[in-house]
Amino acid sequence: MHLADLRKWYEDMDLLADEFVSGFEAVHGYPPGEHTVCRVPAGEGPGLVEALARQGVAGPLLEYYGHLGAVELPDLGNGIWIDDASSLIAQVATGNYPNRLTGAIDDTVSVFATDGGGGMYALSHASGCVYHLTAGSLTGSIFELEESGCSIAAEDLGSLLGQLHASLTVAVDAQHAALRAAHGR
Repeated sequence: MHLADLRKWYEDMDLLADEFVSGFEAVHGYPPGEHTVCRVPAGEGPGLVEALARQGVAGPLLEYYGHLGAVELPDLGNGIWIDDASSLIAQVATGNYPNRLTGAIDDTVSVFATDGGGGMYALSHASGCVYHLTAGSLTGSIFELEESGCSIAAEDLGSLLGQLHASLTVAVDAQHAALRAAHGR
């Protein structure tokens, strides 16, 4: 994604997340979790990109982290949490995120997000696709995948971000419809 696309995605997602949170409790009957879409503070992007590159993070993620930070959408489907750059660096450094997949798939990856079910999202260095890793064992920096433990979540990072935008738009629209129905409109 290019800078203009990332800016537009951020602006849209920030507004959608606020709208989603504002109607959530009235529709679901309980308060939402904290939903955030963050930008990188001015001037910090280049340093973060350099630190991520030293950790072996792949190109499309470097562009993302040069401008954007954490995304937390805990009530959207199963939830998704995209790490901010500092958290990603810490996860890699402490061995919580693998950089190699073996078993069902052999690839070098950069894990950058998790879901509410213990799965991880990883960008393939070979193809650029985004894997959703759900079953396997982590030993050091290697994740030994089970046959059913991996699916392709998106063809690339931009597509995954587009899917998140579409899912949040649908959720907001569904909340609006539920609120209209509850008020007889």
